[in-house]
Amino acid sequence: MLVIGASSDLGSRIVAALQTRDVPVRPFSRTPVPEGVVGDLSDPASLDRALRGVTRVFLQSSPVQRQVALETNAIEAAEGAGVERIVKLSNIPVAGLETGLHGNHRAIERRLSSSPVASVFVQPSFFSTVLQKQADQLAQGRMIMPAGRGKIAWIDPVDIASVAVEALVRDDLSGPLHITGPEALDAADVADRLGVQLVEPPIEQWHTAVVAGGLDPWLAESTVHLYRAIARGALAEVTDTVERVTGRAPRRVFVPDAAG
Repeated sequence: MLVIGASSDLGSRIVAALQTRDVPVRPFSRTPVPEGVVGDLSDPASLDRALRGVTRVFLQSSPVQRQVALETNAIEAAEGAGVERIVKLSNIPVAGLETGLHGNHRAIERRLSSSPVASVFVQPSFFSTVLQKQADQLAQGRMIMPAGRGKIAWIDPVDIASVAVEALVRDDLSGPLHITGPEALDAADVADRLGVQLVEPPIEQWHTAVVAGGLDPWLAESTVHLYRAIARGALAEVTDTVERVTGRAPRRVFVPDAAG
């Protein structure tokens, strides 16, 4: 199996889980990883080399504007190599979000749906680890999230990786898998669990600040649209997919026993 994006937190979890199950795995990333191959989604030749002898692929890429073109390169290379199954990391569709990052994922899913290669879309809700990007703020007792009181069914990456591994090794899973944590929490709930103060700047002020701090303006705009959708309740649904696929309940988040 080829794991694209193996140097990421999620990709490394998937590689480790496959190795634990004695599944032959070939990590693929732009930076060297143990027992892996170095390549780039913008370099079809590196994909062709990495896909030799591979029958199943985990596909993820960075949230960038060129994501559709990059992941399409991987899909086309997989088709040419005779790959049997692609498991794509995606996100839960949100009504009204057809541009930006959500638009990218929908376009890639459509491309996969038209492919002769079998595919599974792992569609998680909000990663709980997104708050790691606020480590400095959290250390000062603050959490910044301008999403109103919309609840989110936050999910631990451990559960995302577990579902992805099942989708890679099994043949009975197909299409979209909407996966969430076991409960929906709004930003105030999360801040309370973490023991910090919630700071909710106006969304336009937040956008200006994060772009000034170096966030890609395209991704910042996508996040603004997502936060507004969250405020309307777009990510509040809790599903039983993690337990149905893996046989165990998803982890609670932002509590001590959810560490790891």
